[in-house]
Amino acid sequence: MIGNNRGAIIEEKPDTLEIALQECRAAALHGYEIAKVNLVESSKAIGQVAQSLSQCMKTLEGKSVRTTGIVNELKAQLAGVVNELELLQRTTEQNLEERRLRLDRFSITLFGRTMSGKSTLMEILTHGDGQSIGLGAQRTTRDVRNYIWKDMEITDVPGVAAFEGVEDEKMAFKSALQADLVVFLITDDAPQPVEAECLAQVRSLGKPVLGVCNVKVAIDDKDDLLLFLRNPIRPFERTRLNQLIDQFHEFADQHIPGKRIPFVATHLRARFLAERVEFAENRENLLRTSRFDAVESLIIREVIGRGTFLRTKSFIDGAVAPMMDLSDMLLNFSAQNSTSGRVLIDKRRQFQEWSQRFKTDGQERINTIISKLMDGLRDDVPEFAEEHYEDSKAGEMWNKHIKSIGVNEKIKMLQNTMLEECKEALIEVARELKRELSFVAELTGDRTITMGSIFDLKRAWNWGITIAGGGIGVAALILGSGPLGWAAGAVGLVGWLVSFLFDNREKKVRQAREELSKSLRDNIDKMESTIRQQLSNWFQQELLEKQVYALLEDLDAMTSGLFDLADAQRNLAWTLNERQKVLGRTLVEEALCQLNAENIKIAVKDVARVPGLAAMLVIEPNTSFPSHIRNGLERLLGEVIWFVIDTGNEKSILSQAIGRGCERGKIRIEWNLKVAHIPLDELDVLTRSRVKLAQQLTGLHVMR
Repeated sequence: MIGNNRGAIIEEKPDTLEIALQECRAAALHGYEIAKVNLVESSKAIGQVAQSLSQCMKTLEGKSVRTTGIVNELKAQLAGVVNELELLQRTTEQNLEERRLRLDRFSITLFGRTMSGKSTLMEILTHGDGQSIGLGAQRTTRDVRNYIWKDMEITDVPGVAAFEGVEDEKMAFKSALQADLVVFLITDDAPQPVEAECLAQVRSLGKPVLGVCNVKVAIDDKDDLLLFLRNPIRPFERTRLNQLIDQFHEFADQHIPGKRIPFVATHLRARFLAERVEFAENRENLLRTSRFDAVESLIIREVIGRGTFLRTKSFIDGAVAPMMDLSDMLLNFSAQNSTSGRVLIDKRRQFQEWSQRFKTDGQERINTIISKLMDGLRDDVPEFAEEHYEDSKAGEMWNKHIKSIGVNEKIKMLQNTMLEECKEALIEVARELKRELSFVAELTGDRTITMGSIFDLKRAWNWGITIAGGGIGVAALILGSGPLGWAAGAVGLVGWLVSFLFDNREKKVRQAREELSKSLRDNIDKMESTIRQQLSNWFQQELLEKQVYALLEDLDAMTSGLFDLADAQRNLAWTLNERQKVLGRTLVEEALCQLNAENIKIAVKDVARVPGLAAMLVIEPNTSFPSHIRNGLERLLGEVIWFVIDTGNEKSILSQAIGRGCERGKIRIEWNLKVAHIPLDELDVLTRSRVKLAQQLTGLHVMR
């Protein structure tokens, strides 16, 4: 809400701000020491987790997986986690070092969209000539500018929410990260959702924010100025401005609900023109009607009132915010990998069932076609023997007979059919996995660590290509040195022998037919046994072992790797979570000390905190927490204070932390996985925001 700031003045003694700033310097050094200790402790904790990540990596490298790209994807994820850890440590150290160089001055950053009045405010505070003020063009400030006002460092940053201003926004948020206090400027035209989103991002850094609403009534023209001075109250009409501020806060609440920031209204252009020579005759009127004293008063009261705490807080939150982002991301990746692992388990089970059916059915089909072909040949033996018992080329004619009935073609056809069925099954597994794993990834949303596709459809297609090129070599053996070749030789030999060994024609004919028939049947038996063995070996080795079982082994390796990775990510997230809780408790204890309420610290059993949103305190049963202490904590932190009673029951604590926005009966906990399932889609914005606090307190990853 816009307060009644007409004629506001600073009531403090002249040296009050100076004293406060001296105390701020001491507080900054204290905050720096806290952050430095945290860096050391975080480094130790991260080092321990890094060892488990390294072992996880070695285990993956040792897996005998034919499709090595799968393991490479998992290793890439592990490497991504390690890189993020190293980046977190480096960034935190770098930010801390940058802040160490600025310990002596309280830091204020001006934040807001392009053309909101930041440059004008800078010109007012520095008594500038207006050269930095835009004339209606976009993105006037393109770099970070620092200047001193009342012994405080003021930083003017590029405007946010500008078209194609991504780099400007990065620069602005980096500067805000270093600030002890942020002054957020908006204008009195319609608030933009993108502005509110930027405010939410600043608040999520844990930064205290003061709001300035810049009334932009035109006054540069003489007639416009006279019109404004005739009724200077109209642009500041409280109902209109309050409605505008309420709408702005509603936009921001969609991203991070919580305590609303205080706003004052001012006409920055009027205050700037009051110092210009050409407006000298209206100087006093412009000074009064600009209401700029309210802006100065708001900032100075903030520095005097809680400046020392803010300096300590800025160092602590500088460590908490990036850790919180990384731990959230790790938990989401862990959940995604665990879910993907369960998808793979289910898919492996389905494929295993198919492979069993394929094995049984395939062997039956091999036996059936061979039996059918060989039985057909046996049926042809009597007639063939009758026609060819005296033929010296009986073997050659027998081979022609085999060709005529298409033995080779029928065996090749069976092989091709089984090859195609196997290939289609592998490709279908790939398609289903890609679809289902993509769906899992979509549910987890965008993350900083880009997780590559765990299952590549092209790679699975290559499995099929490998199968097709795996050789249909069994049929080729039939006409080589295999059983049919032996049969031809045997038939020729029999025909030659009977022509010389027998004298009686009828007897010779009968014996010749019998000998030829027996020779053919014996060799058909041998041929059947050999072909059956060769075809079965081909089926077992080329299809089952090299393709089907290889995929099953790959799925096992993938599943194991995913769960190992999920465990490593989850363990790291909870390690970071513990560091956040330690820092949160430290900050709350610092606040209690400033409130002269050190005796209450013993009643606080645990602390969870989301910067810019709320702090949640676990207190002993029957503990009285005075309302004025709670109000003081909320004022110092700039966050809502919520309480949870330590019942000793994890589910009870989780339910209290989530609040009444979710029925306790709808909370389901998988204790072995340390995961709590709740209907997140059914929760209101405030309840969803409490989920992070509940997660911190219980060490349970809250998911859908």
